[in-house]
Amino acid sequence: MVRVIDSVTLAETNSTKTYPIELIKFQVTSDNADSLFLNTGYTNITYNNDTYLPGSNIVSLSAVEETKDVKTNAITIKLNGIPNTIIAALENVNAIGGIVTIYQAFWNEETGAIQGQVYQKWQGVINSHAVDEENTESGDVNISVECKNIVGAILNTKSGRFTSDSSFKKYTNNDASMEFVASMVDFNPRFGAED
Repeated sequence: MVRVIDSVTLAETNSTKTYPIELIKFQVTSDNADSLFLNTGYTNITYNNDTYLPGSNIVSLSAVEETKDVKTNAITIKLNGIPNTIIAALENVNAIGGIVTIYQAFWNEETGAIQGQVYQKWQGVINSHAVDEENTESGDVNISVECKNIVGAILNTKSGRFTSDSSFKKYTNNDASMEFVASMVDFNPRFGAED
């Protein structure tokens, strides 16, 4: 969804030493125990009682498409030059399916605080991640995290129960609750149609 920055925030950012930053929240568990908070600036930033660590030297984001249309879109977040000790931590945390939220904010250098409104720019689900260990001489690795918005995550869902009669009987032989599903495939109830 396209966001409009309010006129007060826009006027404030134009008159001071203020620049845009993104706050990136990787939430793997509901209690934030294994969550990672990064920002694209150079200092710690606190927002909603969470401290976002500076990531200007390591974080790069692919373009975030903002649109009013409901459609699938994906972004890639790259963490460059991370110590290779992170690999062991990644093995302990199953990040696939975790929620990634990106907030847009404006950082005021003079006050050392966020200025004006903060809005949610994008939210999606971690679809995959990859570790590039080619630069092992320095002991650093690059991590790419691919995230899909919620529409993309729903459309790519493969697991779960299917509603075919044979699929349902795979789990319970005597369950006849889906026996008429096949006949409904081409059924069009014409809801809202006028004669």
